[in-house]
Amino acid sequence: MTRHGHRIIFFAMFFAAVPLFAQQPPAKIDDRVQQLEQRLDTLTQQVTAIRQELDALKAQGATAPAPPPGAAEDLTKVDVAAAPAAATDTASQTPTAMTDVATINNVSDPGASKVFNPDTSVIGNFLGKIGQPNTIEFGPDDIRRPMNLDEAEVAFQAWVDPYAKANVFLSITKGGIDVEEGYMQFVTLPYDLTAKAGKFKALFGKDNTWHAHVRPWIDQPLVIHNFFGDEGFNDDGISVSKSINNPWNAFIEATGEVFEGHVANVFESRSANDLIYNGHLKVFRDISENNNIEVGTSFARGTLNDTHNQFAGLDVTYRWKPPQRGLYNSFIGRLEAIADKRGDADRTLKGFYASADYQLSRRLFTGVRIDAANRFVAGGSTPNDRGISATLTFWPSEFSQMRGQLRRMRYGDVGRSVTELLLQLQFSIGAHGAHSF
Repeated sequence: MTRHGHRIIFFAMFFAAVPLFAQQPPAKIDDRVQQLEQRLDTLTQQVTAIRQELDALKAQGATAPAPPPGAAEDLTKVDVAAAPAAATDTASQTPTAMTDVATINNVSDPGASKVFNPDTSVIGNFLGKIGQPNTIEFGPDDIRRPMNLDEAEVAFQAWVDPYAKANVFLSITKGGIDVEEGYMQFVTLPYDLTAKAGKFKALFGKDNTWHAHVRPWIDQPLVIHNFFGDEGFNDDGISVSKSINNPWNAFIEATGEVFEGHVANVFESRSANDLIYNGHLKVFRDISENNNIEVGTSFARGTLNDTHNQFAGLDVTYRWKPPQRGLYNSFIGRLEAIADKRGDADRTLKGFYASADYQLSRRLFTGVRIDAANRFVAGGSTPNDRGISATLTFWPSEFSQMRGQLRRMRYGDVGRSVTELLLQLQFSIGAHGAHSF
């Protein structure tokens, strides 16, 4: 094709493209031109940076000493190249251009942020009482007062390292400071095992494992109070738990615990071999999306007054909480029964409690509980105590709670009943970890 023909085609394409450019708004053309200019500046900077690096490499090659002429090459020599110093300190590098990005890889340590700043919380438990004096519950020298800050629980919780968590709970009362629980929990052991070591509440039944602010009542059920005392089954020891795979779509967990052997009026070790052994088996299963059931069995054995003291327990918990109304309505039914075979008693002690708690609205709850339990008294007799109570609980927020409990207790050895209205105000500050479900 001749030069004249090329000119004809060029002018034809030019006049055909003019209408297309005329259809675009001037603002869009200006934006496009500005983007192209910015891209061109970026590419220019990158080319300049590459050229600088090439010049630096050439300068290094020119200054390197040349091998002496005629020197024979040693084929058996192995040169080990040292890692460049710049690679060990990425943060000290200066980017060669504004488009370069320096990446800093920090070592991951999930527990480091909590070791020096653990989750800390304080939960206050203020109690009041109206009604007849009760000289049987805690003794004539320790009856409930009309108003009393019963306890302030201080908790410290943090991950020690990626493998273990530390939990310390201090109980502060007018009588002093006591370590309610303080243990290390190992959660990444092989074979689906978890473990605890320190001082903690024995995994016997349900109520014994709860702190005071977790219980749905102000007081303890009679069977727990009569068998384990005010502080409950709590001692220094070691606990190991394992989840068991099964074909029934249930969560099954077996736990074995060994304790030193000192629980006031329950177990008393006379020698290093007088240890407490406790076992617990829990089965949890969803019945439907609205409800579930949990069944547990427990057995504990230790020494008291040079004889054996054995406990066997059964606990059942039923929960109903529909997803559509769970924020406003729910129900929990509980049953726990315990048998205590003491060598210094005339017969096996038995007791139970059964309760039902219903959520009336988002912040209002009500419940009832019935109790019956034998009580060991000096001389080996075991009178039977019975009781019934009703509760009404209001949660202004998740950090405070107000509760009233009307109860009537009948003590078998004195043959009379005591009616009381217990009042409770709980308040919480700080980050308090969730307790076991």
